[in-house]
Parts: sequence; structure tokens; C-alpha cells
Amino acid sequence: MKKEANQYKLCTNDLKIIETVSLLNKEDKYPLTECVYLILTGDESEEIEEFKNLPTYKTLVSYPSKKISRLIVMLIRYQFLERIYDEGSDKLYLKVAPKGEIELIKYRKKHKYRFVAKQVKRKQLYVTIKKN
Repeated sequence: MKKEANQYKLCTNDLKIIETVSLLNKEDKYPLTECVYLILTGDESEEIEEFKNLPTYKTLVSYPSKKISRLIVMLIRYQFLERIYDEGSDKLYLKVAPKGEIELIKYRKKHKYRFVAKQVKRKQLYVTIKKN
């Protein structure tokens, strides 16, 4: 978020977080902060397997969990996201607030709806050399 004359302008990374939560909410799923982090960084675990088709999957691979958690706290503070309480699990889950939905609609009107999944190039750990 960038502060401009007492208003906060959302960055693309903020919109990726809001979009992820919004897409999950449309399927009646309300994620924890950890779930949003795992989706955005492209975790390969079984719990996240069903979310690989989300357009925001693997779009913030270089972000640590602490940074994504801070962004989520800021989005809650400025009322783009809300927390909802589940008595069964005794935890707070994320939901997109009306202000967040409005910002997503504005973003989609101005930009092509496309987030790019990052490809992480890993260094080669070994090489096979054929002896003559």
C-alpha cells in the first residue's frame, strides 16, 4: 500500500491477496492467513493441490510468510478484508469486505485480468559427464 494524501492506494500484491481470498469466498471457503500464503507462494502440499488452478497461485514466490501476514493485517486495518469467527474451530478466517470487492472491480476494469505465476529457476545440483 502506498499512502497518498491520507488515502491508501493498493499495490498489485495487495490485489493478489484480495483476489485470492475473494475466489475462495466465492466457493464458500474462508482461508487462514497461512492458507493464503501457501497459495501465493505455490506450495506443493496436498492441502493446496485443489487451489493450483487459481490465477493467483504461485504469484508471490519470493515473499516470506511474515511479509504476506503484514500485508493481510494492513488490508484488514484499512477494511479491504474482514475476519470472521468460526465457533467450531475457534479461529478467525478471512473474508473480503465490500470495500475490497469494489477495489477488485475497479482493477479489473482498468487492467487485463491476468496475474503471472512465477517460475523459480533452481540451480543445477549435479551434472552427468560421460567419460570417453
